[in-house]
Amino acid sequence: MRPARVDYDVVAHLYDTTPHRTKPIDPDLLSFIGQRATTADITVLDVGCGTGNQLIANRPILTDARMVGLDRSSGMLYQARLKGPDIAWVQADGSVLPFQTDSFDFITCQFALHHIQNKAAMLREIFRVLRHRGRFVVRNVCPQDCPDWLFYDYFPESLVIDLEDFWPPESITAEMDKAGFVAVAVEREHLRFEQDLRAWFDEVRRRATCSQLLAISDPAYEAGLRRLTEELAAERGPLLRKNHICLVTIRGGKPLSGERVI
Repeated sequence: MRPARVDYDVVAHLYDTTPHRTKPIDPDLLSFIGQRATTADITVLDVGCGTGNQLIANRPILTDARMVGLDRSSGMLYQARLKGPDIAWVQADGSVLPFQTDSFDFITCQFALHHIQNKAAMLREIFRVLRHRGRFVVRNVCPQDCPDWLFYDYFPESLVIDLEDFWPPESITAEMDKAGFVAVAVEREHLRFEQDLRAWFDEVRRRATCSQLLAISDPAYEAGLRRLTEELAAERGPLLRKNHICLVTIRGGKPLSGERVI
């Protein structure tokens, strides 16, 4: 078993200062509660919650809901508690959930599945603690569909590691089917844009920006940073490169006990 790709206890105090950490209200949660007659007694679990930004963003639409954030890192949970004392923050591994069966109506795992060593066990555990007619949503990068992402171009070791850690969507859905999920659906979102490398340089030279940079070896990180520095030194003004990332969202539900699924 490979060691954890990132020690988040070390970078927890920096995590919210890096880009892309602000979260809007989860549109999947909005859709889910919009289909319910009432939001009374609704329970929400975020597996791999990090510093809790998604649950905190969701709180205004479910002011009385029981919300639980689970993460393996005590440092990340410390930061979460400072921001959301009215949310339960639980330290545990996502593959061994410390909750009773049928505990949650809505469970999410955002950009964290690759950190779970035993993904099949995690999916079985999520199915167990999900209530009947509940919904599970997992969202992540799909490296299989975006090998041209600039992180992979400048830091190719990160692609090798990601292809080991990130299951392709077909593997995730197969395990969800085996666990008992129904109406499993996959949605890919391809984001294509021009990246100003000077602005990107300011991002990647702070290595705590993302797990792709933290997971690779020091020589691999230094080689990518050196290449980027040399390219920027050879140009004047903005230096634009095409960039592409694929995000994948997979949704599934838990049927009523004895309910036939056609």
